[in-house]
Amino acid sequence: MDLGSAWTSLMDEGYAVIRGAVDAKVCDDINQRIANFKQRNAKAVARNLDEHGRLYRVVNLHLAVDAITQLLVRNAAIGVCDRFFGEPTSLYTTLYYERGSEQSLHRDTPMFCTTPSERYLGVWVALDDVSDDNGPLRVVPRSHLLPPIDLARMRRDVFGDGSIAPLSPEGWNAYQEEVQRQCNEANLAFLPMHAQRGDVIVWHPQLFHGGAPHLSPRTRRSVVMHVTPKGVPVGHMDVFFDPAKAVSRAKWGYYQRGDRHVAKFKRVDFGHEYGYRTWRLRRA
Repeated sequence: MDLGSAWTSLMDEGYAVIRGAVDAKVCDDINQRIANFKQRNAKAVARNLDEHGRLYRVVNLHLAVDAITQLLVRNAAIGVCDRFFGEPTSLYTTLYYERGSEQSLHRDTPMFCTTPSERYLGVWVALDDVSDDNGPLRVVPRSHLLPPIDLARMRRDVFGDGSIAPLSPEGWNAYQEEVQRQCNEANLAFLPMHAQRGDVIVWHPQLFHGGAPHLSPRTRRSVVMHVTPKGVPVGHMDVFFDPAKAVSRAKWGYYQRGDRHVAKFKRVDFGHEYGYRTWRLRRA
């Protein structure tokens, strides 16, 4: 798919598939460097590994394996993101998987609530071939076009006059259940997305998506990049349900890779269960 067609697909269907957007040699280099990282940091990764030795949902691994940032710098699909934003795309955070996420269908917006709104895209890069048996991504075409949800009413119903935690499970579940209800009413269903190493899927901030069950012992290595323009603040559910809490500028700095910018954080998190400051990890 050329970038013009990818743009049309993103706006009309809510996602775009750009085949071979990342060169296979770049993928191979990243895979090898992550394997080296696992060997050099065996104690740090041990609690996160499954029975097949696969990592799951590592947040911001690019801070310890710098080669991952090449998925921003040397990625033809980023041109679609630049067009969506109307300015250069920067990297906010990443997720790294060695098996399928198996995550329920959801929208990202409660966790990536930008100011202004919809200054975010998800960019998924396949580092392995993906088919039905190793946890393909699922997307619900045109779910980004569903009617807006009354967030003020949902806030009253779920939280009353109480405070809203940034990672509130009550808020998350209520919102995703309402999106699922809308999808059911509109007869919208998910599609599994098969991919080959180097393929990229870009999704709209309002797209309903998730992960299929991972049925085999083989890997499904992939990176999700959460991208925004440089300097855009990203809030969570406290801001999503209470826009008055939004700030006008990102509180983090950036460093440069090629002609792109990467948000500067200091921690790599493993499965949202534990984490390490980057200085404690041996780089690869």
